[in-house]
Amino acid sequence: MNELSIKLNNISVAFGNKDIFDIANLQAYINDRIAIVGRNGSGKSTLLKIIAGEFTEYAGEVQRETEFNYLSQMGSSDQNIGGTLDFEMLSRMNVPDNDNLSGGEETKYRLVQTLSDYKTGLLLDEPTTHLDYESIEYLIEELKYYYGTLIFVSHDRHFINSLATKIWEVSDGNVTEYNGNYDDYEEAKNKEKLTLEREHENILKEKERLNKAISKQKEKAEKMTAAGKNKSGDIKPDRLSSSKQKDTVQKQAFKAAKAMESRMEQLQETERPVHEASLEFPMSKAMELHNKFPIMGQDVTVERDGNILLDKVSFQFPQGETIAITGRNGSGKSSLLTDIIEGGNNFDISPKVVIEQYNQMDYKLFGGESAVQFLKRHSEMNESLIRSMLVNLGFSPDEVMKPVNKLSGGEATRVSLALMFVKPSNVIILDEPTNFIDLMTIEALEKFIKAYQGTIILISHDHQFVSRTADRVYKIEDMKLHRTK
Repeated sequence: MNELSIKLNNISVAFGNKDIFDIANLQAYINDRIAIVGRNGSGKSTLLKIIAGEFTEYAGEVQRETEFNYLSQMGSSDQNIGGTLDFEMLSRMNVPDNDNLSGGEETKYRLVQTLSDYKTGLLLDEPTTHLDYESIEYLIEELKYYYGTLIFVSHDRHFINSLATKIWEVSDGNVTEYNGNYDDYEEAKNKEKLTLEREHENILKEKERLNKAISKQKEKAEKMTAAGKNKSGDIKPDRLSSSKQKDTVQKQAFKAAKAMESRMEQLQETERPVHEASLEFPMSKAMELHNKFPIMGQDVTVERDGNILLDKVSFQFPQGETIAITGRNGSGKSSLLTDIIEGGNNFDISPKVVIEQYNQMDYKLFGGESAVQFLKRHSEMNESLIRSMLVNLGFSPDEVMKPVNKLSGGEATRVSLALMFVKPSNVIILDEPTNFIDLMTIEALEKFIKAYQGTIILISHDHQFVSRTADRVYKIEDMKLHRTK
């Protein structure tokens, strides 16, 4: 029998007037490896905090049968903290011995702090944020051999697929459990969608059948009524029984119609699952590039604070392709993109290049105009395409008309993401775009990238995101730019 680690009974959480959770029963056992997924703002981190004992403003009961270590999503490393650190792990994670740690180095240090103090419960909130690919792979290998209950929030599908044996989906205040990793979860969700589509179609067909049958029965009864009214004179005795039979048939027809109408009312109304239309972003004549390689570099050196990050590298980035730049934290990826945007003597950039960038929550959304109107004002695209983009980003047909100043943080992020693609451009630059956005939005971003006709240069440590989007992959290593795909 599985050994219980944590059990949640009748947990309800509300922030102001908004209900976050209503969990009847949820439990995890020793050796469970559970990934928590869901939209930004759905309550994933709150659920993890409840399990950790970091959040107590809830109704219900939490039964803990084991101790948990907890890595929060946002936090700072205290290098003077007591306890024993695994210095071999620090070394393998490439954490420098100084006080000026980068975002990725800080995450690594906090991970080592958490993993050095073993407990049979481990809670991790977005542990791969800012980590380079090598560090993510090392962390996966470490956690594969972890004995105990592992529960984590992550938007990295490769990380989830490598570790998870269960998925907890947080949606509409409920937590639904699925067996398997993220690929298994996706397959289960697709089957659910097909089932809903079939149910919806079957109900529509049944309603159509009943409507036709009701019309026939009513028509039959009305004809009998009309025939009875047209008769004149006295009814002969031998016709009396025939008349009574007709009355009986007439009543039965009305009764059958009424029964079918009752059946119609009992049929549960279902919504048709939203179909995400295929996307194709038109390129305006003004944005068209006829240069096969609109961005090139010859013997480019990238230097920061007296340190050479890239030493005399040459490259040609082709029109219409997606180029991914990978490499360890601090290798010079972002610096290279900055230098491309700013240009320089050793860059050969077409004068017709128009660059659009995405920065997390870069756009402040004010005013009462709808999300559709806001995007349309910044774009040459038609309204139907803009609506389709927003539906792909998880907005319902009604939500696309929501005023931008009423959008939640997650919704504003998604609108900001759409804004980058609707604005006229022929080159888009993305620096770690998957950080802090949920899995559903990452999948929508992948569709946008495929639909975009210009050139995209992106930096990402998300293995699956790169494999799904990039036509060419370069890696910065030993101050050189190596093509790996």
